[in-house]
Amino acid sequence: MTEVVVVCEGQTEEVFVKEILAPALAPRYVFVQPRLIATSRHSRGGSLNGQRVLRFLQNTLRERSDTYVTTFFDLYALPSDFPGWSEAAGQTDPVEQATAVEAGFHAAVVQKVRCRPERFLPHIQPYEFESLLFSETERFVKAEPKWKVFAGRLEAVRQSARSPEHINDGSDTHPSARLQYLLRPRYNKVRHGVAVAARIGIDRIRAECAHFGGWLARLEVLPSLRRAE
Repeated sequence: MTEVVVVCEGQTEEVFVKEILAPALAPRYVFVQPRLIATSRHSRGGSLNGQRVLRFLQNTLRERSDTYVTTFFDLYALPSDFPGWSEAAGQTDPVEQATAVEAGFHAAVVQKVRCRPERFLPHIQPYEFESLLFSETERFVKAEPKWKVFAGRLEAVRQSARSPEHINDGSDTHPSARLQYLLRPRYNKVRHGVAVAARIGIDRIRAECAHFGGWLARLEVLPSLRRAE
């Protein structure tokens, strides 16, 4: 049995891990547990900053030495003080940007925590969770039939980019902004996001979203860890 703590950016990612990712990994005896970072006395999730994230990961990795820790953070609007951000400054492709951030992020966490490097597997999603929903746009209508009139425009957004993970990150054109502006009834991140993802299915998402698919492939084959620290 392999246990993985998934530190999520927000509630949408948290529910996705519980309802979509966990059932997909459980048959491989990989068991994932989502967590949100406390941002105030009464709030969890969002408001990422470098020091808050590093502190939370340090505490999480030091709880037990036989668990893996990964992240599910958006590349979009990642703060400039985030570990690995400077390494990605020269990249223009979102997948390459995310990969560069992950490398710097991994190095910073391992240096701070002094854990076994293989225990931390950072994942930064280009550009954000909603990118995954463009893997099969017709599934939006299955989640909310009133969105049928927008099906063509949703597909046009998908066709405008090389992959769902390449959909623009402008303030008005990143994936979730497009959904907010386009869809009526209004798109709700937690309720609709996970509902659409469930109808698409994890296999279709991983086929269309190479960076996400690579992360999932790594999680699927993680060996069990023994307490060694």
